[in-house]
Amino acid sequence: MIKKLSLIAVFVFVHFLSNAQTTIITTPELNPHPIYFGGGVVLGGGSGSFQLGLNPELVKTYNQYIDLGAAVNLYYATYHTTSMIYGDYKSNNTQLGLGAFMRAWPIEQLFIQIQPEYNFTFTNAKNLSQGTSGSSSVSAPSLLAGVGYGRRNENGFSYFSVMFDLVNSQQSPYRMGQLTAQPILRAGFGFPIHLGAKKRP
Repeated sequence: MIKKLSLIAVFVFVHFLSNAQTTIITTPELNPHPIYFGGGVVLGGGSGSFQLGLNPELVKTYNQYIDLGAAVNLYYATYHTTSMIYGDYKSNNTQLGLGAFMRAWPIEQLFIQIQPEYNFTFTNAKNLSQGTSGSSSVSAPSLLAGVGYGRRNENGFSYFSVMFDLVNSQQSPYRMGQLTAQPILRAGFGFPIHLGAKKRP
């Protein structure tokens, strides 16, 4: 009787051990180099103006110091002004841009960003007082550089940055209508993309 109970106990122990080994083998492993999708939103307006912008980003973390990514600029603005000089004037601006960037994190929450990009700007304008209208399109390269503050981990990222366009072209959307380059303020967040769990061999 004791032998039978011992055999049953050994069988049950081996059964649970084999199940535990199977569970360990199939447990998913955290991806050490996550890919994130996110970006920022620009929303503004005032008397006679409205602005809406999106900056989607795809970011890959290579190690604790370096992120590489791609970004898209989608921006729309409309202005409606009435003055003694220009009369009743209305304009619509649409911007489309593509770029890539590198964020270097010398310390945990501070990063340096370099972002080359190319932007296209399309403008339609109407002088409602005179009944005239016109349109134009320009394009220009930009090289954004600056610093930012942010956090990133396996659950996502968030940041705030201040950058300048080092190329400073007059056709750049960051310079148009301004005598000098203007600071570019951006904030955003993102979430990890789960492409599938890795299994241990």
